[in-house]
Amino acid sequence: MFGKLSSALDIALQQAVEQAKDANFFEAGTTGRGVYPFINLFEKEGDLVLAAELPGVKKEELILEVREDVLRLAGARKIEYAENCSCHRLERKGLNFDRSIKLPFRIEGGKIQAEFNDGLLMVTLPRAESDKPKQVVIK
Repeated sequence: MFGKLSSALDIALQQAVEQAKDANFFEAGTTGRGVYPFINLFEKEGDLVLAAELPGVKKEELILEVREDVLRLAGARKIEYAENCSCHRLERKGLNFDRSIKLPFRIEGGKIQAEFNDGLLMVTLPRAESDKPKQVVIK
């Protein structure tokens, strides 16, 4: 009896580990599934542009930092209800998030531009001059 239960638990545990691996939680790449907030990171005219969906997050609750080639996006979404309310269904949840994204090159920190409108964060990340490819003249 315990042998069958043990192997069922082993299978369930193995499936959970496989799902976590598929969700990209254990990789250090620039993409991820199952991670919040959802982002797009693309290159435009030699610089990077980051778009992050942050519905319900206030600008004051966001932290955006860049160090060498890593961008950190952290913050909180708070859901508040009136004191006298009676909740019948709670699907929206408050949350804290802290996400680091490895960038494909170094960024010029003093020239970063960020805009936050209607829950969409757009960040322009200029490539550092020292990291731009240099053409070598052949003599």
